[in-house]
Amino acid sequence: MQQMWNQAVVMGMLTLCSAQDIRKKEIGLHPVLMFGILGIFFHMLWRMQSIESLLLGMSIGVVLLFVSVLTGGKIGIGDGLLLIVTGIYLGLEENLKLFLCGLFLCGLWALGLVLLRKKSRKDSIPFVPFLLAAYMGMLGNLI
Repeated sequence: MQQMWNQAVVMGMLTLCSAQDIRKKEIGLHPVLMFGILGIFFHMLWRMQSIESLLLGMSIGVVLLFVSVLTGGKIGIGDGLLLIVTGIYLGLEENLKLFLCGLFLCGLWALGLVLLRKKSRKDSIPFVPFLLAAYMGMLGNLI
């Protein structure tokens, strides 16, 4: 039951943030914060993972935030914040899998767009939809 709630919340968060990322090219802070607070509440209620796994899972997003600052915002801060929150729900191993699979899917899509001359390599594309696709693959045991 707890795992079902976690999966539903992560799916809802990624779906909502994907829509925002596609429409506005940004992720709203308030929904991510709300899902983060809910994740902490779930963790206190069900303790589905160790605190070490939770904190290490969040560290993936923290590293992405640092990369965002170092690159002058070429990687969105919202993406880092979102991965901090997914780390609360997924822990280190699953959050790393989510990030790497999303990055792979995004890279394939970007390569296709560049090869088809739809975008240049300097154009930006939303990242969260690829995290959503990766999570759906993870839930379907495809990844």
